[in-house]
Amino acid sequence: MDYYVHNLSPMAIEIGWFILPWYWLSYILGFFAVYFGMMLFSKNKKVHISKTLIHHYLSLGFLWLILGGRLGYIFIYNFSYYLKEPSKVFALWEGGMSFHGALIAVGLFSIYFARKYRIAFLSLTDGVSIFAPIGLFLGRGANFINGELAGRVSDVSWAVIFPKFYDNSPRHPSQLYEAFLEGFILFLIQFFWSSKRLEREGFSTGVFVLCYGIFRFFVEFFRNPDPQIGLYFGLITMGQILCSLMIVLGLVLIVKSDRKSITPVEK
Repeated sequence: MDYYVHNLSPMAIEIGWFILPWYWLSYILGFFAVYFGMMLFSKNKKVHISKTLIHHYLSLGFLWLILGGRLGYIFIYNFSYYLKEPSKVFALWEGGMSFHGALIAVGLFSIYFARKYRIAFLSLTDGVSIFAPIGLFLGRGANFINGELAGRVSDVSWAVIFPKFYDNSPRHPSQLYEAFLEGFILFLIQFFWSSKRLEREGFSTGVFVLCYGIFRFFVEFFRNPDPQIGLYFGLITMGQILCSLMIVLGLVLIVKSDRKSITPVEK
């Protein structure tokens, strides 16, 4: 069987000295999707937070996302490598980001921001969780373009050969599975269902955390395990362990979500 051989350029724009990888373009576009989505929700009173505070929160939160994603990858997935090659810590153009690390960092920053401006923590995260899947969709698409984070060896007709980072064996395009489930499907769930329930503080955040955990746990069976870690107990990946915690947390948030009278914040 003839399989598609991946040969896409990781660079979205190359004009003279200006080079912009698809990976970082996905982060930028994802940020603006959340930014303008939150601004629209503020205008329509779906989230009771002023546009000024949303601007401050998302601008600083984006930096925390990058920092958390990088540190999460270093400490959770590849600490021994960066211990030997400390200069590579700052080589962001080479990739190496962790969703779970970014999630933890953004969560900690949101707690700090909410306390500083006396905003309900979950009011912040509920709004962001509606539009975050757009960023996930773009990010996983960029992973596919880069030829990284590919799936396990397979003989399915849509398998892809990723010669840049792997051998010449056909593999599941698990990046596209994740883009579809964690991005497209999760966005539909959040936008057309969870967004109608924003008066239930924590509900949208819970649905996001729960669904991401379920979708990612499922796709990990098709995604190639991180070679430096492998499988725990010969069965599950580090990603599945972290997603199990997300599933529990998501269920707790949904169960505890409640209808509350939310006072608009106009600082």
